[in-house]
Amino acid sequence: MRLLGVLAAALTVLLLASSTGGTAVLAASGTPITVRFLFDLGDGTFAWANETIADPAALNATWEATLAGAARAGLTLQSSWYACCGIFISDMGYRSPPSGAVGLYVWNETSSRWDPAAVGISSLVLRDGDAVALSDNGFDPVTFATLYPVPTPLNPYPAQEFRADSANTGASTSAAPGSIRVRWDQDLHLQEIASSPAVAYGRVYVLTLDGFFALDESNGTVVWSNPEIRGLSTPAVFNGTLLVGGSDGRVHAIDAGHGTERWNVTLLTAPQFSGVTSSPKLLFDTAYVGTFNETGGTGEVVALWATNGTIRWRHAAPASISFSSPAIVDGTLYVGVIGLYNTTTQVTYDPPYGVLALDAATGAQAWFHATPASVAASPLVHGPEVIVPAKDGIVYALNATTGGVVWQADVAAGVSSPALVGSTVVVAGGSFGTGGRVSALDVGTGAVLWTFTPNGPVQSSVTAAGGKVFFATNVANGTIYALNASSGGERWSYMPSPLQYILGSPVVADGAVFALSDNGHVYCFETMPVDSNPPAPVPWLPITLVSVGAVGGVLVMIVWFDRRRRRGP
Repeated sequence: MRLLGVLAAALTVLLLASSTGGTAVLAASGTPITVRFLFDLGDGTFAWANETIADPAALNATWEATLAGAARAGLTLQSSWYACCGIFISDMGYRSPPSGAVGLYVWNETSSRWDPAAVGISSLVLRDGDAVALSDNGFDPVTFATLYPVPTPLNPYPAQEFRADSANTGASTSAAPGSIRVRWDQDLHLQEIASSPAVAYGRVYVLTLDGFFALDESNGTVVWSNPEIRGLSTPAVFNGTLLVGGSDGRVHAIDAGHGTERWNVTLLTAPQFSGVTSSPKLLFDTAYVGTFNETGGTGEVVALWATNGTIRWRHAAPASISFSSPAIVDGTLYVGVIGLYNTTTQVTYDPPYGVLALDAATGAQAWFHATPASVAASPLVHGPEVIVPAKDGIVYALNATTGGVVWQADVAAGVSSPALVGSTVVVAGGSFGTGGRVSALDVGTGAVLWTFTPNGPVQSSVTAAGGKVFFATNVANGTIYALNASSGGERWSYMPSPLQYILGSPVVADGAVFALSDNGHVYCFETMPVDSNPPAPVPWLPITLVSVGAVGGVLVMIVWFDRRRRRGP
């Protein structure tokens, strides 16, 4: 029944697109063209590929180019052929989309948007410069309404959610500056920005305790603000909507273009100060989030339909979940448990602490691994292991199926979430008021590969991109750092002014670094341009002393300037 529904929905989309003219344009037979493909896997990961089509009008030319682009991106496509409709793509990269279908789109340059393709992939004829998208999250699995990819040709490498993807790798496929200049510095005239930005659709989205802001990605201008939506979580971007946890105990869905609220759902009935601090994690059409019980009781893990906020399931956690954002891989959800909030001290947590694993479809508990101290970081899933730092300074690698310890490393870890760079996991740490450390560990053994000592504790999470890692220090003169991911050598650093602490995590999107400070500023760093017309070198003018004497009581030196250009170093 689902397959029939998907086919019917796909045919409806094609008919609607055809009736409105579509976007595909016939090209002259035999004229080679270049086309750009986007493969969006629906779990926060995506890839771009450029392909040349020798004859766009040839039979199955677009389909063959699609297969070549997928292979270039390291992806396998699952497809079937139907006499009525041609080739039907059911999956990319073995992600098993819940609707059972892959959405197909062509970029509309006039309207700057993805349009559903007017025909199927086997009949689609393209023109030079076209962009085509395939998405594993192409349709709502219940209504079969069309859902649209977040990456676009204009903004191809967004930062869509906290920790980048459903595995919480903290890694971006965007290029990243190795030397910087400040593209823009926007003062929001507020204090304490604890969240991290999301970047998409040419906007930088920042949630604060004083309101929600959208800034122009190119120049930092405030495009819209919504003072009613406040909180500490990082926005997650879905189908033109921003999902955020609010200090009012609700999850809010905000229109990304205008800042107006589309829906909200209450998860905490009596929030006192923080509300929902866990950042929503998106996987296809579902958002997963943890809750923090400020009365000292237990929290929950909640799964919501991302389109309308309907609750799919709720699971009572062993204790509160604060700041840790869930990871979901191969049908299992993993999240850190910070403990039971101590209402007497108001700054500490009581056991139990640890990592909780649930069935992502039902919320049923798979296992709970207790740790000696709070877990506020977001777990990172790599292969068969779940890697998570705890406040006892230990990074734990747990078996994803059983929760048993595979290895552990004492590297002064804390609340900072790690990032994955190939076979290396980079983790930062240090508690407030103490020193900090950044360590690179072998992902298979936990062996320390290198360490770096910044100017204070690191409580922001680590972001990886372009062979570099980025983080910030939570100290009075908070500083943003970029390190070489292979060696730990410092590439650059920047100390915002006025001086302030930095808790929010830098992110990389569209080739730039976006960072926040508790001084209320949002920064965009871009690559320092190479001067194509450097000034001519000044000739080396050695001086030869001829004579020194006095004339009328004035010291006079006679010298000889050699105007020959010096050779050699």
